[in-house]
Amino acid sequence: MKLTMDREDILPILANMANIADRRPIQPILAHVLIEAAGQHCRFIATDQEVQLSVDKDHPVDTPGSCAVPARKLYDICRALPEHTPLEFHKDGEKLLLKAAKSRFTLHVLPAEQFPYLNIHSSRCQGDCEAALFREALAVTANTMAQNDARIFLNGVLLEVQGQEMRLVATDGHRLSMMTLPFANSLEDESFQCILPRKAVMELLRIVNGGNIHLSLSDTSFVLDDGYQQFACKLIDAKYPDYRRVIPQGHPFFAILDRQSFKSALQQSEVLVSDRNPTTQVHLGKNLMTLSSRNEEQEEGEIELSVEYQNDEMNIAFNSRYLTDSIQIFSQENIRMRIKDGNSAAVFTPLDSDNPVYILMPVRL
Repeated sequence: MKLTMDREDILPILANMANIADRRPIQPILAHVLIEAAGQHCRFIATDQEVQLSVDKDHPVDTPGSCAVPARKLYDICRALPEHTPLEFHKDGEKLLLKAAKSRFTLHVLPAEQFPYLNIHSSRCQGDCEAALFREALAVTANTMAQNDARIFLNGVLLEVQGQEMRLVATDGHRLSMMTLPFANSLEDESFQCILPRKAVMELLRIVNGGNIHLSLSDTSFVLDDGYQQFACKLIDAKYPDYRRVIPQGHPFFAILDRQSFKSALQQSEVLVSDRNPTTQVHLGKNLMTLSSRNEEQEEGEIELSVEYQNDEMNIAFNSRYLTDSIQIFSQENIRMRIKDGNSAAVFTPLDSDNPVYILMPVRL
């Protein structure tokens, strides 16, 4: 195998491959990126047997061939080189010779035949959507995934396809986030659900960009294809709980918050929040919200901000970090906070729609 490629063309590819490749692999080859080169085409593939990323690139090849190269080492070498350095790859036996300007590197490679491709099953549901909307929905729900929870179905994001829509949902048992987007799919009357694992969600947030994407979903695997790269992963083998049962209904009161003012007030309040018990108390009065915090040293903070609220006075307490996440989920200028009483969950939505939704359980003092 022999080819020459500009550093700027290959560096973004290798960055994503290094994230996928296993750093402490059971099999040594899982720490490698597979490079396949033939004719006018190159393909790069990395997997840890849970997720897999392949990238296709049109590029002339001097001599066809393939080999598996240590992913992190190759990325670190290319990253350390000057911009727009031409890189010459030449496989010689069990070695890969890499020439870059006045630099020379020799890396040990493994045979391409040993590379363990992820097993992908035929899809039960497939369709197309906007990459930007899908990424936004992933970002919204990633905030509320559980981490290392014994209930494995909470350690990921639910994808639910119904009609010509896809809904993404995540909860850790204390809060829930949800976003719906158009999804032109192959289903007719039936619905389909699957659970993306946490690692897949975080990798997708890194690699999904603009344009349109094609998704293929089965009972055991997920595949995203944007025409340039293909991402695949195993799914969590579990049934997701009925999230609709925890969506509050009939919350008669609401406050309208300016997101930037709310963000500033939360940042001030968090300065004196207890590390062991991070709680922010929220008091709502006529067109006024007061955020109160206290720590173990009996230091206190009280911040007032103007809101639109015309109902009875109310006190409700939240986990401070979870409350701060509400401003990470929304990009709109104004947020609607729907409430019932001090012991019921609060529902945060944009002012002009119910998409996305963030539901936060209160803290009992």
